[in-house]
Amino acid sequence: MRVLHLNTHAFGGSYEYAALLSAGLVEQGIDSRVLCKNPPTAETDRPFLDRVIRRAYVSLSTEPWHGTRRLLSPPSAEDLKGLDVVHLHTVADWFDVPCWLETLPRRMGVVISAHDMWHVTGGCFLYRGCDRYANETQPCDPCPILRWPAKRLLAKAAHSRKMRAYPKCGARMVANSHWLAEIVSRSPIVKACGGVQVIPPGIDTTLFKPQDKNLCRKHLDLPTDAFVILTGGASLTDANKNVRWLFEQLSGLPNLAGVIVLAFGEGTVPVPSGLNVRFARGIRDRHNLARLLAAADVFVSSSLKETYGLTLVEAMASGTPVVAFRVGGIPEAAPDGQVGILCPPQDGAALIEAIMKLRNLPQLRERLGNHAYQIAHNRNAASSFANAFAQLYRECVSSRGNAQR
Repeated sequence: MRVLHLNTHAFGGSYEYAALLSAGLVEQGIDSRVLCKNPPTAETDRPFLDRVIRRAYVSLSTEPWHGTRRLLSPPSAEDLKGLDVVHLHTVADWFDVPCWLETLPRRMGVVISAHDMWHVTGGCFLYRGCDRYANETQPCDPCPILRWPAKRLLAKAAHSRKMRAYPKCGARMVANSHWLAEIVSRSPIVKACGGVQVIPPGIDTTLFKPQDKNLCRKHLDLPTDAFVILTGGASLTDANKNVRWLFEQLSGLPNLAGVIVLAFGEGTVPVPSGLNVRFARGIRDRHNLARLLAAADVFVSSSLKETYGLTLVEAMASGTPVVAFRVGGIPEAAPDGQVGILCPPQDGAALIEAIMKLRNLPQLRERLGNHAYQIAHNRNAASSFANAFAQLYRECVSSRGNAQR
């Protein structure tokens, strides 16, 4: 069997997901690889015109939104040669997905991982309580995050194109949490595709595992007696990650002289006076991230929306307890009281109380960290992740073969 994974960029959470899955499939003897968007070339006006379209989308929206009409080149015929399954991940910022799906051979299976809401809506990514994408008669009309007159045209048209293309190619939809599955299953697109399957994401448990904390801190030039709080993600400036608010809350911790906050991710945010924050910037080397996670006493997430919380799980696998908000798929990824402490969203007092509890009770940190490690390694092992998708691919290929007869 040959599988091709498509993801716009060769970095970020969805890429790590696709790369780990592909590697796990290869270990099972399945020919699998990940293809990302090529850098723009100067040989054509297409990249320039596509940038114009992208900027137009940005100017017409008040929140992150991407339409379906893009001009960059999709995978070539050579890329698709001999393929049995194409697996779409985050591809909103690449090519015209609906149009391309309608050109695929009928024998080819299509699997779509819903890392966010884009595949099932008229172009938005995050679920903000708007259910217009679920309307059976006038989906995404009008769109609350688009400006007039685009709000009555673009989102509805993008939703309609997906509604035509996705079921036609027999796409199988996958969500990484039951929370996300429940939300995306409201979309007529998903209903027409036969529903959504839940497969918890995998992590590299050979990399994310408990390590000698003192050795990790020595490598990172951290004092062994400090209370180290780790936070971060792809971008520290992402408003959804809420890092600036987190820093303001952490500045209220007592005895700040003994606290070090490590923050990894692109960009920086203002640091309140008295709070010792060390920025690790964007971390592309996963070994370095594993060392950071193992060196911390607690991993704290202030994210307001997470479909699952993969970084939380990587921290858990490293034996580090977590503190986070009780939002999205986080309660599934990090069960409250078993691997850490979950708090009501934006409740600064509860967040500080949870962190102080873990700071003052090292035995509790150790117990929660050990349980976190066990849960993550048993539930999110890459082998289980790859096995579940391999079975789905076989079912997908079989159903497409039957459809041809």
